[in-house]
Amino acid sequence: MTQLAFQLSNYQNDFLIAASSIDDIEVVSIDENPDAIVTDDADIQSNGKPVLLYGSSPIEKSPLIVPALPKRFSPEVIALRESLDSGNLGKLGLLRMHLWNQKKSDGVQEMVHAIDLALWFFGVDPEHIHGTASIKNDVKCLLIHLGFKSGGMALLDFTNSMPTGDNYESLCLIGSNGAAYADDHRNRNLFFNGGSPDAKCPDTSMNFIGPMLKDFTQKIKPEGDLESNSTNYNEAFKIFSKAGEKYYFK
Repeated sequence: MTQLAFQLSNYQNDFLIAASSIDDIEVVSIDENPDAIVTDDADIQSNGKPVLLYGSSPIEKSPLIVPALPKRFSPEVIALRESLDSGNLGKLGLLRMHLWNQKKSDGVQEMVHAIDLALWFFGVDPEHIHGTASIKNDVKCLLIHLGFKSGGMALLDFTNSMPTGDNYESLCLIGSNGAAYADDHRNRNLFFNGGSPDAKCPDTSMNFIGPMLKDFTQKIKPEGDLESNSTNYNEAFKIFSKAGEKYYFK
């Protein structure tokens, strides 16, 4: 049994609900000497305990800070990864991802996590990194092209030009034997309440929490690998900094 304490300024209740459904996790307070802490506060005093840092950039390199990589644990990504690992898709040749948000979105963490996702699917660092960006009246667009030694490539498309309402996200994998696709447009349910039907996405936005917490509990075990997330996050952030400099740092 792993004792986890939670201290989040956002989504605290979602994390508590997810943790309470996992048999191997016991939710305790920080004062009860937990095995580890889950937080979005990069400045938290962990008293030597491992920390899963969600939604914030690590302020300094620490072997006890585990940056969260939530996109790896969304239901659609898990399904696509299983298809790739089972050999159904063959050798991965192309990863294509759209992330379209609204102006109020900061987007940096989401973009870093998307780059991490591409590196995770290909399993190697890219040989070639290209990026182009445009900014006009606070509307930003960034295209990133990653080329891998295997001949594969990842194309990532970010923008914050969406009007108020739903964001849009899609992920496509094309391999030598097949393809897999996850898309907000296709993943919708029709509701008939009179008049024109409504097509709405099922609310799975926080379904990554449970699998992510299970993965974290494995990492904090004596034989676990606490540093891999930091290594992966830092590599993804380095690529974002190079390819997306004009997008965010201008």
